[in-house]
Amino acid sequence: MIDPITTVITNDDDDDDKTKSSISKPPRPKRRICFSFTTYANNLIHRLKSSNVIIEQGLSDTEFSFLESNLNITFPPDLRAILQQGLPVSPGFPNWRSSSHQQLQIILNLPVSSILRRVSDNRFWHPSWGPLPEDPLASAEKILNGAPRLVPVFRHYYIVSSPNAVGNPIFYVDRGGDVRLASFDVVGFFRDAGFLNGVEEVEDPVWAATKTREVEVWSEVANGRGERGWKWWWDDRRDKLERCMSGVLRKLREGGWKEEEILEMMNEGDEEKEKRVQHVSVLGLQLLCAGWSREDVVYSLGVDFERSHRPATAAADVGLKMNQH
Repeated sequence: MIDPITTVITNDDDDDDKTKSSISKPPRPKRRICFSFTTYANNLIHRLKSSNVIIEQGLSDTEFSFLESNLNITFPPDLRAILQQGLPVSPGFPNWRSSSHQQLQIILNLPVSSILRRVSDNRFWHPSWGPLPEDPLASAEKILNGAPRLVPVFRHYYIVSSPNAVGNPIFYVDRGGDVRLASFDVVGFFRDAGFLNGVEEVEDPVWAATKTREVEVWSEVANGRGERGWKWWWDDRRDKLERCMSGVLRKLREGGWKEEEILEMMNEGDEEKEKRVQHVSVLGLQLLCAGWSREDVVYSLGVDFERSHRPATAAADVGLKMNQH
């Protein structure tokens, strides 16, 4: 089980670099009192108003039915109770009443599209999805489209819409496709997110979640963030990286670089790296003026003067050329 993430959120409409997150232990035990959904939601809305969150009239049953039918989503009972008592419309909150159908679809599709972009750009593939297929993007799209739909609560924080029950977890999914658990449920999210700083604290309702409900796909991906989770990523790429580095070192040795020079290159600081880049650039230009071909200079020094306005380091350029082949 992943520990929840305690998040401090400002009311500024900046990106999530304004959101400070730190992994914490599960929330401290509290005396739990019995609240109905309506009582809890009404209390929360009043406290959000006291925190200068803009609140409009809550959604009606007709509006809920329209949204769920047209957007193919389900509002879990706890989130639904809150939105019935009042609709937060401050920057960062989805405006379920005034936003266009297209705007809401974009917000709803962001988690899946962000992860698919990660699959496409970074070869991301989670081990729970099975062996890596020939077409990872198409397979990942099928898996994610079959997962429970995520409903936005605030910015990149989403609650799972299925099962249609109280206590579904809230996940954070950023633009880079990184997924992590944000809270056990909507109660914990509003309690710990920072919206209610300075407002008198109240006990959680008796029905609030005390542990994470496992959700197909999303819990598995979020569970893959720690040291153990990244082991599969490293194991999948370690051999390729080692072969690439071996090839880079071989090219440098064939180009005349000495072992001590290669070792120094791998461990140099910024100042030494800048000096070496300048030295290699001057040497390469001198070789070109002396009649060397561009191919010979590139092969020997790893610097392509015609394709780069700012020569890179030998190791980086050789590695780039190898990847291009």
